[in-house]
Amino acid sequence: MDKQTFMFGLIEEWEVSGLSKKAFCNNKGINPSKFYYWIKIWKNAKEEVPDGFAAITCRKPETFYAQYRLKYPNGVELEVSDIGLNELAALINL
Repeated sequence: MDKQTFMFGLIEEWEVSGLSKKAFCNNKGINPSKFYYWIKIWKNAKEEVPDGFAAITCRKPETFYAQYRLKYPNGVELEVSDIGLNELAALINL
């Protein structure tokens, strides 16, 4: 077992012990300054590990596609889908 694994195990043991850091160190015979150092390392390591979730960033789609039905004044109906708003605008201005 490497030193980091050992110290992280002690920190987790301390967390559930209900003891102060100083009392825990006295009981285990650990140098308190080294224990505080490893707590800092442990906290930084915890922040780097996600809790099973990944951050995602949603981007606004560059083109919006939907289904449209156009009724021209002369009675002609046009139903279109999977076109962008620019293409729809061009059809409206026919």
